Formats: sequence, structure tokens, C-alpha cells
Amino acid sequence: MIDLCSIRKVQTALRKFEDNLKAETGLSLNDALCLCSLGKGMSEPGVLARELELSPSRLSRILDALETRNLITRQLSAGDRRNISVRLTGDGESLINKYRCAGIEIPAELSFTQK
Repeated sequence: MIDLCSIRKVQTALRKFEDNLKAETGLSLNDALCLCSLGKGMSEPGVLARELELSPSRLSRILDALETRNLITRQLSAGDRRNISVRLTGDGESLINKYRCAGIEIPAELSFTQK
């Protein structure tokens, strides 16, 4: 039997975590996940969209916001000028380190993600 109430608890905990993340760093969860993926070496928008399970248009809006905040840069790929490469700026790297070290509480319902 499926316990939908437990799934609801995870959903509520995730929303609470995102609120805390936004208050601490100014990042939405999707913003932070995008920066995290870039920090792990992903640089192609198509790869990022698939990794984050976002539509290309949604990812583009996230990248626009991150670029406006000077957290990323976008430039033509050296290998193929038809493609774009996304990179973290120094400010982006600093912000990743900030949220990795932030005292943001992980709700108990999400503690399984930290093991």
C-alpha cells in the first residue's frame, strides 16, 4: 500500500528546505542544483537540462537569472561555435561554498539524502 501522507511530508520538507535555502543564499532549489552541476564540471546546457530534468526554456530562464547575478558566464564553445559553454564565475564558486557550509537545517524527512 502506498502511504501518500509520507510523500506529502517529503514534499512539505523540500519546500521548507527551499525557503531556508533562499533566505540564506538567495537561490531557489533549481538555481542551487544548476550551480552544483556546473561545479561538478557540466558545462553544456543540453546536459544540464537533462541532468536537472528541466525543459530547455526553463533552464534558459535559470541561466539568465544566474548570469544577471554574475554567478555564471555563457560563451561560445571552443570546439563548436554553434554550442554554448556555461561556466561558474568566482562569485558563483564562492556561493556554492557558502551553501555547502551554510547552517541550513535539513528537515528530518530529507536526512536520507545526506548519507
